[in-house]
Amino acid sequence: MKNTIKDLPKSQKEISVEISIEELEKYKDKALNKLSKNVKVDGFRQGKVPKDVAKKEIGDLAIFEEATHEAIEKSYLEIIKENKLEPIGQPKAEITKSAPGNPLEYKIVITNMPEMNLSDYQKISGKIEIKKIDDDRIQKELETIQKKKASYITKDQSAKKGDRVEIDFETRVDGVKIEGGESKNHPLIIGQGMFIPGFEDNLEGMKKNDVKKFNLIFPEEYQKKELAGKNADFKVVVNLVQKVNLPEINNEFAKSLGKFENLQSLKKSIKEGLELEEESKAKEEFRIKLIDQVSEKSIVEIPDILINSEVENMMNEFKNNVMHSGVKFEDYLQSVNTNEEKLKGEWRGLAEKRVKTGLCMKEIALKEKIKISDEEIDQRVNDTLKHYPNEEEVRKNIDIEKFKNHVGSIMMNEKVFDVLENIAMENGK
Repeated sequence: MKNTIKDLPKSQKEISVEISIEELEKYKDKALNKLSKNVKVDGFRQGKVPKDVAKKEIGDLAIFEEATHEAIEKSYLEIIKENKLEPIGQPKAEITKSAPGNPLEYKIVITNMPEMNLSDYQKISGKIEIKKIDDDRIQKELETIQKKKASYITKDQSAKKGDRVEIDFETRVDGVKIEGGESKNHPLIIGQGMFIPGFEDNLEGMKKNDVKKFNLIFPEEYQKKELAGKNADFKVVVNLVQKVNLPEINNEFAKSLGKFENLQSLKKSIKEGLELEEESKAKEEFRIKLIDQVSEKSIVEIPDILINSEVENMMNEFKNNVMHSGVKFEDYLQSVNTNEEKLKGEWRGLAEKRVKTGLCMKEIALKEKIKISDEEIDQRVNDTLKHYPNEEEVRKNIDIEKFKNHVGSIMMNEKVFDVLENIAMENGK
């Protein structure tokens, strides 16, 4: 077998192959053996038909086609292995010469995993910067807990700022009801700013069963672009008005939460929780900065197939997030006046950056000889699945090998980041 490999743009390679007549004959023998197993001839058991009889039944053309297919598949895999190539996606094959009594010639174009000129990551530096938790942060957290523990007393008086109300409302633009602009018994606290500016102000002074119509303008920066800056007519019916009773933040309040001796111990717990949160956030931001330092100075020609694949991954992630929020994806697209192709185009730059980051991580792992054993992966998988109350059911319903690959990738990235952090901290001294 003769072969040549020619480099093409975008990490593609063209492999030209010639398989001699002698080699092709061996494949013909294998093809005949394979096809004869399914031949049925009166007087013989299936699979036991003599080769000369089977050959007449099958025909030379069918044998030649099967031999050609086998020759291309086996020789291609052999070339990939010998040259340590890493094909991505489906190869494109073209037979350039194929006739009985002649050598077989074909070309195959593959997209190979791109070669990277990795920047010198040994020179990165930096420090993890963790924000300190001040008394204001703790107080805000206390007030959030306080609001969750609030009690409500129904009243007949007019609603005022700070009261809880339940309302029916509908919204029209140019006389037409807008999608998502209508609700029944909708709860809100007046003054929290959950609606567009001016809406909650109009609720002040209203009593139960009061009906009010008013006009407002959607803000220019409103999330639904088709409504931004538009005049809207609102109709509101008040169904319930309640006074909000907030518990006093004191030792008794702390004890009511279950495990705290006094207010001081509650504040200490809140501070510790916020510190852990800030530490995790700071570490994540630090890691992003480190890999960005490496990625920005690294050089690689990224194949379109990798970018397209990442865009598809991003789209699937986004669809899941939208649907988990209780909104149909088609309705979301309509509400923001866009479509899938437009979103994919907007995400392409980010997808390219994500792919480049992944390639950098992979290259660092190779240079640092980082490896994750099967035992380590199995341990992490088992530890993860133990958190599910129905562990056995989960194991039955997931693709365990795919999940192991996913876990292995996460663990590999963690070890790469550990290396980068140690280098950066050492250089940053």
